[in-house]
Amino acid sequence: MLLTKHEGVTFQNQTVYISGQAFVRCTFIGCTLVLRETIYHLEDCTFERCNWHVDWVLMWGSPESIAQIKALVDRIEQAQKQLEGEQAQQQAQQVPPSSPFA
Repeated sequence: MLLTKHEGVTFQNQTVYISGQAFVRCTFIGCTLVLRETIYHLEDCTFERCNWHVDWVLMWGSPESIAQIKALVDRIEQAQKQLEGEQAQQQAQQVPPSSPFA
């Protein structure tokens, strides 16, 4: 299957169909990402406040099905941890240093 490639694109506040697409170094902000049972590729992408709509049949006795859904959940968890870390850094930078005269 030939994938449509998107490289370095920012998607914001839209529905994006991941299936059948390749995304390289793309940014997704406030999007709804739709993933169905077909091939896709995500490489070095960032996700901020995105919702995932996953339509996937997990076949009984198929370790591949389980591995694929676990990989997706891992990717979502990594994106959330990355965002939380960035938010913590921003908050730390906004706190004014304490005055020695206080």
